[in-house]
Amino acid sequence: MTRNPLFRLAAAIALPALLACNQLLDVNATDRVPAELFDDPAQASLMVNSAVGDFECAIGSFVVVEAIISDEFSDAQLGAAAWPYDRRDANTQPGGIYGTSPCTSNQNPGVYTPMSTARWSADHALTKLQAWTDQQVPGRGALMARSALYAGFSYSLMGMAMCQAAFDLQAPIDQPAMFALAEARFTTAMGEATTAGLASVVNAGLVGRARVRLFRGDLPGAAADAQLVPAGFELDASASSDDNRRFNRVNAVTTFFGFYTVDTMSRRLRVGPTVFVPGGDSTGFVLDPRSKADSTPTRAADGVQKIYQPAKYPSRDTPIPIAHYEEAQLIVAEAQGGANAVTIINALRDAQSLPHYTGPTDAASITQLIADERRRVLFVEGFRNYDMQRFNLPLLPAPGTNYPSKGGTYGNTTCLPLPDIERFNNPNASASR
Repeated sequence: MTRNPLFRLAAAIALPALLACNQLLDVNATDRVPAELFDDPAQASLMVNSAVGDFECAIGSFVVVEAIISDEFSDAQLGAAAWPYDRRDANTQPGGIYGTSPCTSNQNPGVYTPMSTARWSADHALTKLQAWTDQQVPGRGALMARSALYAGFSYSLMGMAMCQAAFDLQAPIDQPAMFALAEARFTTAMGEATTAGLASVVNAGLVGRARVRLFRGDLPGAAADAQLVPAGFELDASASSDDNRRFNRVNAVTTFFGFYTVDTMSRRLRVGPTVFVPGGDSTGFVLDPRSKADSTPTRAADGVQKIYQPAKYPSRDTPIPIAHYEEAQLIVAEAQGGANAVTIINALRDAQSLPHYTGPTDAASITQLIADERRRVLFVEGFRNYDMQRFNLPLLPAPGTNYPSKGGTYGNTTCLPLPDIERFNNPNASASR
């Protein structure tokens, strides 16, 4: 059969175009790293830096979620998917965004997937580095120290946020078990860092290990570690306004987008000679600059509320604290209690020219003082929600109270249950609920 010349011409034109389309499918995205690179000892530094980057994105999302569930933030947007955080009934919705949303979501921040990613990246790097040799990887000890450190912080934050979590397709574990894993990673990090001469990693490991020892009830061990942290020490998660993944997520969700605001209960926290009681006598009390909230011109996404931001996060470039001396001192205060706790807390106040605590020093009063001081010193750093759980602080508004404007009633969420995304994809977690 004779072919039409026009058909031949069309075919001649189409063939290169089809080949070009096929070539386009083979192009690698410039923002993706081939997985096989992580099995190459020559890329060990890249692997560890990637793990740090995963954690720095995850901690911002974690801090925001914990702030919303607690009394630090309130919802100021119209997206119903995130209301369970502020309404405190996210624990009844295991298919919700806490399990699925990434660290880059400003309106619907997640916690389980971001922290799971950060944990896996750090543990994977550590496992690879432990299998390689010093000849294959120059500076291997320093890289192991950093990867173990960030694995430790990932486990510790996961333990603060989640009632249960599962790792590497294993059976779910509870909060104390997560803190135990964190302690083991911090111990590894400190050992490798000591050999490598990395004082900053040693100090960060001391804070991290003291933290989880405190949470596990090992008060002598917590105090021993925390007392070794030098004044002025701080490890931060870096941030930048040049890319959403690098945003200071706290500033982004408040000032930049107007999705959330500092809760009215946390906008004017006071400090003075006793533990301040809202609505009580304010004589001798002053506003605490450590928990200062600033009014912003940002219009709330719901068009109703006023957006307040934590003063400690003035821009999307502001770093987020991971561990610091002040937390270590509060750990010592809690572990030792009594007059020692008051001395430590008053020394922290002296740095801000704040009035001293002169109230009672019985065990119950000191516990109340420490919980209150942590609320101010560690304001919007991710601790408040877990502190409310472990100190058994009252949930306000009380569970059962009508949730204003958006429907439903306040629940009793503190930690979050194992999410469906884990149960549906992990054969050893499918029976957990």
